[in-house]
Parts: sequence; C-alpha cells; structure tokens
Amino acid sequence: MFRNIMLGIFAAMTLAQAVPPTQQPPLKVNVDLVNVLFTVTDASGRFVPGLTRADFVVEEDGRKQEIQRFSQENERPLTLGVLVDKSPSVGGVFNAEKTAAISFLETTLKEGDLAMVISFDRTVTLEEDFTEDKRALRRVINSLTVGSGTSIYDAIYLACKEQFPKQSGRKAIVLVSDGRDTTSKMKIMEALVAAHESDAVIYSISNQTSAFFGIPGNGSPDTLKRFSLETGGTIFFVGNRSDLTEVFSEIAEELRSQYSLAYVSTNAARDGKYRRIRILPKNPAYKIKAREGYYGPSVNSSQS
Repeated sequence: MFRNIMLGIFAAMTLAQAVPPTQQPPLKVNVDLVNVLFTVTDASGRFVPGLTRADFVVEEDGRKQEIQRFSQENERPLTLGVLVDKSPSVGGVFNAEKTAAISFLETTLKEGDLAMVISFDRTVTLEEDFTEDKRALRRVINSLTVGSGTSIYDAIYLACKEQFPKQSGRKAIVLVSDGRDTTSKMKIMEALVAAHESDAVIYSISNQTSAFFGIPGNGSPDTLKRFSLETGGTIFFVGNRSDLTEVFSEIAEELRSQYSLAYVSTNAARDGKYRRIRILPKNPAYKIKAREGYYGPSVNSSQS
C-alpha cells in the first residue's frame, strides 16, 4: 500500500519501446491469453443483454480465433479505480466533480465490487485502497483539496501497474481531468503499456472545454481520448453539472452491460508487433465497442 507517493523512484525504470512503422512505441503485453472487454448495442444504441459466445466470431489479424472463455460481465465483480485530478485547473469545478463521483460510486457499486480512489496533482496519492465501504470512499473524496501540478501518466501507471494486479475480475478506471500532464515522471507510453497489461478500460471525463460550467480550460483532450480509445473506453465532454451527472450514469450503465471473452492467439511469434482484434457479431444489426488490438509479447518480455 502506498500513501502520498513520490514518483522519483520510478524515474530509472525502463520499458522496451521499439518503434513500429506508425512511429508509436509498441505496447507489449506479456500474456498468451488475450482478454477483451466489450459492449454490444443494437441499431437504436441500446445495450444488448443475454448473448453467448455462439453469437460472435473473433479474428486476430484476419485469422479466426477460438474463444476459450466468455461471460456477461454483470455476473462478475467490478474492480474500479477513480482517479481525480487535483490540479489548479480544476479548482472551479472541483466540488461538483466530487459530488458526482460520490453519487456514481454509491449507485454503481454492488455487493462484491471493489473501488479505490487515487488523487493526483504533483504527486500521486492512494486516498483509499480497494474497498466495499462506500462511506470510506465518500469520506476521502469529500476530503480532497486542490493542489499543484498534474501527474496523469504517473497516476494511471501506478493504478495499473501496482494496484490492479492485486485484484481479479473486470477492471475499469474513471479518470476525471483536463488531460494536460505537467509533472509526471512516467511517459505516456509507459502509462499506456501498464493500462494494456492490466486489461483496464479507461473512461475519461474531460473538464477542458470552455463550456464546462462556463470556465475556460487549456487541457489536452487528445491525451484523454488516446487512453480511452486504446483501452476500449469512452471520452466524455461535459458542459454543465447535469451533464456531469448524466455522464457518470452512462458509465455505470455500460459497466453493467459488458461482455468478456478470451482466446489464446494462434500467432506464436514473440515479435512485439501490433495485432488487430475484431469481434464480429453474427447479427449484423449489432455494434461492438472494444479495444482494437494489442501488442504481442516479445522475446525479452517472455524472459522477464
């Protein structure tokens, strides 16, 4: 367990980052079993419950894969991380964010679910470790105060690298921030590597837009978008307090509508290359939302 973590100890850590043709360093996932969380919506945008593995085909780089595991995720406990930006840029909306986050946790968490709260400014603080105690979660969120600096990458890295590996089940992060990192020791690719390895889906709520409660911002929504899209999540832009409440409700509904599948890749190569995943519904009216791929294991990662 860590409290008020100073992240200098991670500055010397390195992760393999060979550059693929797109000039983006690869995300290398040292697993043979590929896990994918996804949702299914119909033509009207409503979530579709009650489907089975027989309703889907999975391809990796165009090659059909055999689904080894399948479940509708509302049958499994949720492990949730709420990451709250305490930088000065959120000061004008901070109380509204805290109120909405508390309401989200109180309505979303069911018996057996766990949640943690991590705050970040110049440093990253585990405010509350994984717990079922909603009162404890409410207390720590209410106690948060605005600080200085913004260490988004460090917060995501530590949540995914240090905290989520201790837990089983489906994992998700709700990240409330303007997306502008100013003080992290970690790089964005190191945070993305950790997120992919943890199988966590990241839902980002941007408070960057000038319409956000009428308060101008100078954040980086592209950063938030990248974290969410690469992990199969969603980025939300909100314009007022009612929008913020609605966004948390949408995230809660999606978390309760997830499916999960896993397969062992037929690609035995350990070359660290990007592998594209496609989940194809047999009903053409259905739409799938999931991460689009992952970076396979490398020789170095298989030996680590």
